[in-house]
Amino acid sequence: MTLTRGILRHLFRLTAIAILAVCAAQPAFSSQEPKAVLRYNLGGTQSWVPYGYFGDPDRPGIFAEVIELILQRTGDPYQFYYYPPKRAGKAFKEGRLDLDFMSPSWFKNGDMGDEYVTTTTIFSLTEYVVTLPDNASRYSKPECIEGKRVGTVAGYNYYDEDKFTRVDFLSESALVEGLKKRRFDMVILEGITAQYWANVYKVPISLASVHSQGGIVIRIRKQLSYLLPEFNSAIEALKREGKIEKILQSYDGI
Repeated sequence: MTLTRGILRHLFRLTAIAILAVCAAQPAFSSQEPKAVLRYNLGGTQSWVPYGYFGDPDRPGIFAEVIELILQRTGDPYQFYYYPPKRAGKAFKEGRLDLDFMSPSWFKNGDMGDEYVTTTTIFSLTEYVVTLPDNASRYSKPECIEGKRVGTVAGYNYYDEDKFTRVDFLSESALVEGLKKRRFDMVILEGITAQYWANVYKVPISLASVHSQGGIVIRIRKQLSYLLPEFNSAIEALKREGKIEKILQSYDGI
């Protein structure tokens, strides 16, 4: 995917700030081994408003702002990539990305795999079974989707995906558009995201039932588990200082 000049400028600015911050923190002649450059996928899906990077360099999305604060606090140099979800998942498994935001609630039994470690919880997030209003009563419980066709985002994890038929689309916006066109009866989306795209497409929706609810953490490749103490310390400090909450509040109402 080709990045706009504005996005490129933003990525270069963030990377330059991170590298300069690390250089400033190091003595001129340090005997320490240089820190590894951490690779993070900034993109994900552009339409996961307000979490993913959705094209505005001044409001890059919750995940982008949070990861920048954390990495500036830890002093680790980093490099952003811009992959769609499915490609990002492949890159992560192949060791070409180091960090991503995840929730154990998206995985069966909360198990993300032995090859990863996770930080402390950063904030909570709720995903819903989203329908048109005339279908809401049919899906008042999450188990009502079992055996049904459900609109999902390609590359995303769903803890109960073995119990329904995934109908994969490339983005959250495409899911809401598909719901409007009745290509399926329900989709799984975070509530703010669903309402944002419902407003864009001028379609009434209902958050029929909670599908998953849990804490958002940073998943890290196990080879980098030595990062956990400094990441957890940074996260707890940012939460204590109210900076995480400030970011979340800044996206209220998008």
